[in-house]
Amino acid sequence: MDDALAAHLQALERALHEPAVRGDVAQLAALLDDDFSEIGSSGACFDRAAALAEIPRERAQVEIVSTDYRVVLLAPTLAQVRYRSWYVVGGERQREVLRSSLWRLHGEAWRVVFHQGTPAAP
Repeated sequence: MDDALAAHLQALERALHEPAVRGDVAQLAALLDDDFSEIGSSGACFDRAAALAEIPRERAQVEIVSTDYRVVLLAPTLAQVRYRSWYVVGGERQREVLRSSLWRLHGEAWRVVFHQGTPAAP
């Protein structure tokens, strides 16, 4: 995989962690594919409309920290981004979550089409 593309996809994923992006429905909508779906670490499932409604509500309450990124090009227009993350709430680190996102190329822009969070084993 091209290092520049891997860095770009990692930066897009990290952008979804930023309060300024999470709180701006227009910026979120630009990053979420029309077919977006998510299986959250809670086990709840979300479609694009639910994510666009829910993510801005939680933005001020949490800081998201992420590490150990791995990016794999699955096809010329599809890539998987995997990493570890945790929320920091009130200065306290919450449980660690393993995450996987599928990013799909639309013209010149990559958009996340699927995301899953799975609690890491203790």
